[in-house]
Amino acid sequence: MADEESRITAEVMRAPLDRFVAARTDAVGALRKRGNAALAARIAALRKPSVALWSLNQAGVVARHDLDMLRETSVALRRAQDRVLGGDRAAAAAMQRAGERQRQQLDVVTRRLGMVLGASGHPAPEATLRRISDGLRAVSIGDDDTWRALRDGRLTAEPEAATFPITDAPLAPAAAADAVEREAAATRKRSDAAVADVRRAEAIERAAAEQLASAQRRHEEALRALEEARARLAELDRTR
Repeated sequence: MADEESRITAEVMRAPLDRFVAARTDAVGALRKRGNAALAARIAALRKPSVALWSLNQAGVVARHDLDMLRETSVALRRAQDRVLGGDRAAAAAMQRAGERQRQQLDVVTRRLGMVLGASGHPAPEATLRRISDGLRAVSIGDDDTWRALRDGRLTAEPEAATFPITDAPLAPAAAADAVEREAAATRKRSDAAVADVRRAEAIERAAAEQLASAQRRHEEALRALEEARARLAELDRTR
């Protein structure tokens, strides 16, 4: 896109959702007055963004630093993946670290954009946040032109979700074995953590049950003591 078209597209796509049509109409009218009918036609063809797309186009304004960090991490992740695909076992750890950083950074930017939606009067349910996160991830590992469009706030369509591996090339045997072993280890770790959680919950439940039983016994003892005291009082009243 030429600089002017990029700027106008960003202004229209970033405009408040309830003013999108008005912003587009104003931009088209101004371009036609200047005799730029071709650009006016392209701006007129812009479609109102979804809530998810609108929020993505705000990222370069409200979370530029975090967005740039996400891009750097995603590039590092892709490079590490390429090394793993080439059979470099040492790159597996780097790929895992970069993947974890990417997930953390995606969460930061997604939550920031969710707050922007809320502040703008738009709901941000889990499904919308997932679309935002998927869009951020896809663009962060994608081509430079789409990345610049996101950063400039002029995406005109929601990016399609992307997954790793990015290429369709098969893993080298050694790398594939490592990947299977890492996944098995991760599964064992999650299973062990789940078992530990269950045991802690059972211990808490047993302690609570014991406390409840003890409290019930004390309550029953107190009731008996109260009844006995009332009986003694009634007996004294009768002997007066």
